[in-house]
Amino acid sequence: MFSDDAESNMQKKITKHTITGILLLAAPSLIVFLLLVIFNQLYLGTALLAWGCILFISAIFGWRLFYRLKRIENHLQKMSEGQQETLEDTLIDPGAGVIGDLAAAVQRLDRSWRLERKTLSDSLTATSILFDAIPDPLITLDKQSRLVYANSSARNLLAENRSETDVKGRDLSSVLRQPSVLGAVEDVLNKNKAIAIEFSLADRIEQTFEARIESISGTNFSENDSAIIVLLRDITAQKNSEQSRADFVANVSHELRTPLTSLIGFIETLRGSAKDDPEARIRFLNLMANQSDRMARLVEDLLSLSRIEMNEHNPPDQTVNLVEVIDSILSSLAPQAQKREISFEVKLTNIDRLISGDLDEITQLFQNLIENSIKYSREKSIISILARNNVQADSVSISITDKGEGIAREHLARLTERFYRIDTARSRELGGTGLGLAIVKHIVNRHRGKLEIHSQEGEGSKFTVTLDYAFSPDLSKTL
Repeated sequence: MFSDDAESNMQKKITKHTITGILLLAAPSLIVFLLLVIFNQLYLGTALLAWGCILFISAIFGWRLFYRLKRIENHLQKMSEGQQETLEDTLIDPGAGVIGDLAAAVQRLDRSWRLERKTLSDSLTATSILFDAIPDPLITLDKQSRLVYANSSARNLLAENRSETDVKGRDLSSVLRQPSVLGAVEDVLNKNKAIAIEFSLADRIEQTFEARIESISGTNFSENDSAIIVLLRDITAQKNSEQSRADFVANVSHELRTPLTSLIGFIETLRGSAKDDPEARIRFLNLMANQSDRMARLVEDLLSLSRIEMNEHNPPDQTVNLVEVIDSILSSLAPQAQKREISFEVKLTNIDRLISGDLDEITQLFQNLIENSIKYSREKSIISILARNNVQADSVSISITDKGEGIAREHLARLTERFYRIDTARSRELGGTGLGLAIVKHIVNRHRGKLEIHSQEGEGSKFTVTLDYAFSPDLSKTL
């Protein structure tokens, strides 16, 4: 029923109310008895005895009356405070009479409220699960632009995946430092209209979002109620796609113009003056094949870059044996290296674990770097491929060092730009498309790694890729 302290307090209150009520109820009879005594219609002793009986009878019935009323009051108080108790703890004995009817009505109200509270609690839980399942970040704000709710995606993006309790009550400006968004929220609060804006988050990888901000309702809100809903939609892929199309028009058309012009000229020549010249026909066909191969490589690199960029914001969830990947690449590029009498110094014994990564992309990454080193190294030189463990960061760094002509400092910052070439003629002569290092950069970004380029003119270049180890057993136990 009630705890000892609660029962004691209730008894004290009932006693106080009972005494007060009995005295008030007995006061009229006391006045009547006093008047009868004054007019000699009743003896004083008889009057006092009669009034004492009235007090006694009133106390018996009054105590029960006030006890039942106090129990009902306490029960209503607990209901108003929303205390969760078992039915046995809150059950009131209805009894008979008007008070019994009142107690029965309170019991029915309690059952109804319990059912409604359970239904509401279940609905809120289901709604929270539903909102957390939404892939787009969603937050609600009160009238002071403080966070009331943030779903799982929003907490992951804005609050470093903190719990909802840690996020609640924080000012929007503390988790999203975007003046355009803060200004739009203020406009919605003042004008009660929906606003959609775009903004960018520049962290390790730049992301573009569309924020739709709406007022939840036009009614008055309390200080801590949700008044604004903010839905963020990641449109990075859409923006990158638009930018890629623009780049394609601006750069690819330029890159394709030369081989297409050459092919058109060769075809016209073969149709005309060289139609009956076997030697010229063979020479022109070889040149046409070279130009066709160049266009095919360009298209293939563009498709690879597009695929990588589409998934750049989704880290891979696979594991890769880096030693096997590099050994396989060296075997496939051996004929190309032998043609220039280039040898390799390989030290990968430090790599004793799998790395987190996508096998095809990791292969393409090191294929591009090692192939570039072969192309731009001096003949009869040595290319070093060394591994270094970063114990504190739980990562591994692979350095590929060549003995080529090196790269001037002013070019280093732009090496990973699309179609950027230091020596355009030589790059095309060696079969380059100007996209190899751009592909490398985007693969490294997707793997949350790091690419460093060091070079000195006349001495060669060093490309270092740092990748995280996966949480996996030693290679010796998995191979």
